[in-house]
Amino acid sequence: MVSLTNNALVPPLSRMGISLLNQQQWSVFRKQLEQASSQQQTWLLKRIRSCEKTRFGRDHDFAGIRDLETFRKQVPVSEYDYFKPYIDEVAAGNPEALIPSHEKLMRFTITTGSSGTPKLNPVTTTWLKEYKKAWGIWGLKLFADHPSYLGKKMLQMAGTWEMGKTPGGYSISMISALLARNQSPLLRPFYAIPSDLNDIKDPIIRYYAALRLCMLDNMGWILLMNPGTLIRLAEVGDEFKEDLIKDFHDGTLTNRFEISNELRVKLAPRIRKVDRAGASRLAKIVEQTGTLLPKDYWPNPVISCWLGGTAGFQSRYINDYFGNSPQRDMGLVSSEGRHTIPIEDGKPEGVPSIVSGFYEYLPVSEAGSAQPEVVEGHELEIGADYYLLMTTSAGYYRFNIGDIVRCTGFVGQAPLLEFIQKGTQVGDLEGEKLTEHQIVEAAQATAQELQLELGLFTAVALRLERQHPRYDFMIEIHRVPHEDQARKFLQVLDEKLAGLNFLWKARRKEGVLANPQLLRLPAGTWEKYITAESARRGTGDYQYKHPALMLKQNWVEQFSPVDIINL
Repeated sequence: MVSLTNNALVPPLSRMGISLLNQQQWSVFRKQLEQASSQQQTWLLKRIRSCEKTRFGRDHDFAGIRDLETFRKQVPVSEYDYFKPYIDEVAAGNPEALIPSHEKLMRFTITTGSSGTPKLNPVTTTWLKEYKKAWGIWGLKLFADHPSYLGKKMLQMAGTWEMGKTPGGYSISMISALLARNQSPLLRPFYAIPSDLNDIKDPIIRYYAALRLCMLDNMGWILLMNPGTLIRLAEVGDEFKEDLIKDFHDGTLTNRFEISNELRVKLAPRIRKVDRAGASRLAKIVEQTGTLLPKDYWPNPVISCWLGGTAGFQSRYINDYFGNSPQRDMGLVSSEGRHTIPIEDGKPEGVPSIVSGFYEYLPVSEAGSAQPEVVEGHELEIGADYYLLMTTSAGYYRFNIGDIVRCTGFVGQAPLLEFIQKGTQVGDLEGEKLTEHQIVEAAQATAQELQLELGLFTAVALRLERQHPRYDFMIEIHRVPHEDQARKFLQVLDEKLAGLNFLWKARRKEGVLANPQLLRLPAGTWEKYITAESARRGTGDYQYKHPALMLKQNWVEQFSPVDIINL
């Protein structure tokens, strides 16, 4: 990314320089988008040439590939298990299985994917260079689009950097930690919190410590992928407002939380600074509003997180906590790479990251076909849904990562892509084909109609003994505290689903799908679940994506609802 300079030291000339740099870089990228098809094939064939002598290249006769048609014949569309033997060989100490000899294997990132099973992804010098280039295009345009924020502090929280070693001795990290570590060093003075904070396992303690360090800063930028994390950060600040105000007043870090002495020593130079004026300002906010929320102590910072798809549905509540902040989608980002580059505020779609990989698209209607009709980006139809297939410098070829994207338009030959959902998340108890995206859309519309804040929400598909199958919907009780309100929520939700999915409507009318139920959970249930699940997976809460649809029906057994609402 581009560096930021202190606001007092960023004269109009420097801001003009950033603008000119963005114009130059964007002009080059924009031309590539105009010729995306040829640019993509050129990238692909160059990568094929460089990997001919890898074991994967020999196994798939890369030496004989001279065009896209031959590539498609010799390399099948595949999921992770197809690459796993090669990745395992690389992880054991033989990079040649996937990585050409002139490139260096640096480390691995880790992901859980939809299965919850950790998966390793190689990080090579070439992959990282391309990854940073894609982030640079996104970041520079973001900064140039909001020049008045230059010089303000940036809050970026990341996952764990050292998560272990592979059998071959390579380090394993989370993708968010890799992103944070590979920002320009010129950005470091503007980071609101030190990277050490990211190693605090308990998210509540981590959020509190972060706010203790930066609540009184002139915050200009917040980069957190998950909008739920943003909202929880704001809630923690309000929940522990008295402790925070006291800490600022006394120059302390409360002993309410277990924070290691080592970390307390590292934070001491910043913590021990008494700021009674700042504490007084915060106390006055609480006196006037009854709460302590970012919208009252931060000046509408630019926020970047997921805005679309099932992972981003909570973004619609961000302004309730942060005020009228500009919002830029983070893009479709996974441990395997950056796949889209959003280019406008408030829109979840972005262009493919054609500088860091080759992308193909499998129409959802073709999924499962013996000979699927895979297409290039310029061949997409607006409004149609596709599985994203990627070829990258990490050793993946025609990898179906299971993400469904929708084409919403074009920039040149490049499609604008909006993430919709994971392809495996479809309920099919009685042929209703209920998608996770439809559940989220219906729940959001229901909450909006009833003027409720939805929060986290999950549907569970249940097959039952000697009963018709049904869906149980799970929500924390404080979201719908009154029984009549909860029953109305369930009724409207059922109606919204019928409006979105004619098969749901038919199966409900036929009676083959039983009445849904609403399980009201104790407040704080989802937070406890996220903490436990993040610990189990070992990937931290930053990478957690809350399921709007759960197909494992015994999953519900781990929860103890306050009550069950029926229609």
